[in-house]
Amino acid sequence: MDDANTVLLEPGRRVYVGDTELQVRALRRGDKGWQLAFEGHADRVSVEPLRGLDLLTPHRRRLEEDEFWPEDLIGLEAIDERGRKLGTVTDVVFGAAQDRLVIMGEMGTIEVPFVVDLVPVIDVGSGRVEVNWVEGLVSEPPPQR
Repeated sequence: MDDANTVLLEPGRRVYVGDTELQVRALRRGDKGWQLAFEGHADRVSVEPLRGLDLLTPHRRRLEEDEFWPEDLIGLEAIDERGRKLGTVTDVVFGAAQDRLVIMGEMGTIEVPFVVDLVPVIDVGSGRVEVNWVEGLVSEPPPQR
């Protein structure tokens, strides 16, 4: 977490850990990352049962340039570099090496690694993504149109 996004966890903010709603009392940088203190919890022992659970906030961080929320990508038309329609983005799969866009179209379902070399153009405003077609991405190239 960078300093610009610590506002998501500033004192007074509400967060969720598991099924528990908590209010942030304090936030500080520790030796191994960020440390939070919560209202109504005087010590670490009282929040120990929450260890290892995801911490969620109802607020969103500011996106960096060339970052997108998955739901903003779903529904975009996918075209190749020649303007041929590949289909529609139906999902974003998160992976260890890289994320992938799931595109459903005439050729069935394909997953394209979501990296700039393969997906150089993302234009949410016009509702499209451009995919650089690579031989072998699927068994056959998109149909000519």
